[in-house]
Parts: sequence; C-alpha cells; structure tokens
Amino acid sequence: MSEDRIQEVLSEAYTRMHTYTCAESSLQALLQLWEIPDSWLTWATAGYLGAIMSGETTCGLLVGSTAAIGFKCGLGNESAPEVHPSDRGTAVEAVGELYRSFIDEFGSTTCKTLSNVDFSDGEQLADYIVNQRWKNTCDRFLEFVIRKCLEMDEKGKI
Repeated sequence: MSEDRIQEVLSEAYTRMHTYTCAESSLQALLQLWEIPDSWLTWATAGYLGAIMSGETTCGLLVGSTAAIGFKCGLGNESAPEVHPSDRGTAVEAVGELYRSFIDEFGSTTCKTLSNVDFSDGEQLADYIVNQRWKNTCDRFLEFVIRKCLEMDEKGKI
C-alpha cells in the first residue's frame, strides 16, 4: 500500500477522531484501507466516546481496531466466529499482538492514562479541546494502531 494512500486515510481519520470518536476513526480508517465496503459496520463503535466519557476504560482506537480486525478475519463467513475457529484464532492472535505492541510503545491501554484527561471533567475536557492536546497523544496513537494493523496484514497475520 502506498504511503500517499495511508496518509490520505490517516488525514480523514484525524478529522473524524476530532469530531466523533476515536473508536469510529480507527475502525473506519481500517475498513477503508482494507477495502471493506460495508459502511454500516462503522456503527459497531458509534457510542464509544472519550472511553465512555471518563477515560477509565480502554482506548477507543484499540476498540475500533479490534472490531476492524474481527471484520477482516470474518470476511466471507456467513456465520458466527465459533463456527470458523481458524479465522477466529487469527483474530485473537492479531488483537493480542496489537495490544502487546501498544502497551510496549505507550505503557498503557487506558484512555485517561494515555490522554491525561478525564473526559467527565468539563474543565479538563475544555482544556483538551482548546489546546488541541490530542496532537501529542491521540493522533500518535491513531497512527500507531493503523500502521501496526497494516504491518500485521502485510505479514499475513490478519
């Protein structure tokens, strides 16, 4: 995949993340890059905002990427994952590698720890938005998960 294409999709994903949710941005970016055309799949992460508006849960970028990996591994399967143990196993391994790599790189998967903001605190949220603090945190995390997923795909792990 060309670097230009990756940058184009990342640019759209940054805009989406700053407007909607992190989970939606990573899911939609990966669906675009993997040419999975079912736009309704993006609804899987529509409610995962600001790690559920507290930051106390898993980074939404990981949640969206997990969903994208599952969708990619399940392409062409007309039934539930348990009926396709090999494809399900591929998804489990890929998600595990993504999370381990993310923790190795950033030290945590918890939104609040990573972003250094409590999304339920209006003052902290306003400061995060006004000062665009996502540029030094969430934007880096987004690029990491997208590139890691593409790397795993290129190596045949997804």
